[in-house]
Amino acid sequence: MPTDAGIEVLLIGTLDTKGPEIGFVASEIERQGARVCLLDSGTAGVPALPRPDVTRDEVAKAAGTSLAELGLSTSRGEALERMAEGVRVVTLELFAAGRIQGALCVGGAGVSLVVPAFQALPVGFPKVLVSPLASGRRTLEMFVGTRDVAVMHSVCDIVGVNALSEAVFRQAAGAVVGMARAMQGPRLSHSGRSIAATMNGNTTPAVMKIREAMAARGVELIVFHANGVGGRAMEALVDDGAVEGVLDFTTTELSGEEFGGMMGAGARRMEVAGRVGLPQVLVPGCIDMLTGGPYAETAARHPGKRLYRHNPALTLVRLDQDEMAHMGAVFARKALAARGPVRIVVPLGGLSIPDSPGGAFWDEAADAAFVGALIEGLDGRIPVDLVDAHINDDVFAERVTRHLDEALVESMAARTGALDADG
Repeated sequence: MPTDAGIEVLLIGTLDTKGPEIGFVASEIERQGARVCLLDSGTAGVPALPRPDVTRDEVAKAAGTSLAELGLSTSRGEALERMAEGVRVVTLELFAAGRIQGALCVGGAGVSLVVPAFQALPVGFPKVLVSPLASGRRTLEMFVGTRDVAVMHSVCDIVGVNALSEAVFRQAAGAVVGMARAMQGPRLSHSGRSIAATMNGNTTPAVMKIREAMAARGVELIVFHANGVGGRAMEALVDDGAVEGVLDFTTTELSGEEFGGMMGAGARRMEVAGRVGLPQVLVPGCIDMLTGGPYAETAARHPGKRLYRHNPALTLVRLDQDEMAHMGAVFARKALAARGPVRIVVPLGGLSIPDSPGGAFWDEAADAAFVGALIEGLDGRIPVDLVDAHINDDVFAERVTRHLDEALVESMAARTGALDADG
């Protein structure tokens, strides 16, 4: 196949231990019409053929160290952390120069070296990782994080090119080349105005109504599933400067973080947009609950709590009155830290599907405790719009849409005023 002059793939691996295998993958990438930029991320042993385009010495130098210094490290883990920084720096330099259109890493535990680089590359840039560690009783968090990393299980270990590994290697090469070609095709036209939003199954009806209303205004909602990773992925996008505002409609990840649910998203959740000064509309969607695993397991972990079978794998746990008061204080504290415009909208008729009159989680006293603690914590510094409706009612979606409109206008006016003052 003729070489595609527009595609060069960064192939990353430890040539001291995986040289022949990585060499085969390189030949497959070239056979499928792309060029290869080979980076050696090894730290020990003698590099095997093929010769790298970026040597391990250059990787170490990019991390501000040398292989000799790394050899004196107190642990292998410390040396790998430094090399991972070098891989990140080199990868971003190649990306910024427009030299590479995709990246592929093949290896065992050594694939950890590419994680910082893959997390630093933008969404939409092809990233493929092949490893025997990509299965078993592990989560993909260690490989994927908040980026669009394609993870492929190598089935057998990365030891030799055999009948099994050959098939996997060929597919991996085809995947990264195909992904790079796909990204060179024509793109859909977008409005250019984007808002990040959070949603889950219990808030889908409302968020979809708001999405439709904002689309009619020329604003695109980029929706993230509030499942622990989704909130962090949204905030990574915010940090990247890719959106002009946030509709944090489903803040259940705060409850998961505070009380040990599966959907916790870290201690800094609901703080990033405020730190960078983006306009926000904040809604306590599903903050009345946290998410556990299968019913029996969740019942044993949360004795005496009201439970709701969401599906066979997930069970929802209702927060009690004291816990809801705690969440009101947490919500207020995070909102007050924001540097940009903030609107808070609270539905008084229930915060989730089961939290509705007659529903399994309906508890007016608990929800009132949240509202009371929220208002007390805000101390009049941020107004709260209390809406006599359920979170998924049309009237509530319309009210939130109006606040989102106003927050965007307010933010735009503030930016224009700042530019005029500077000019």
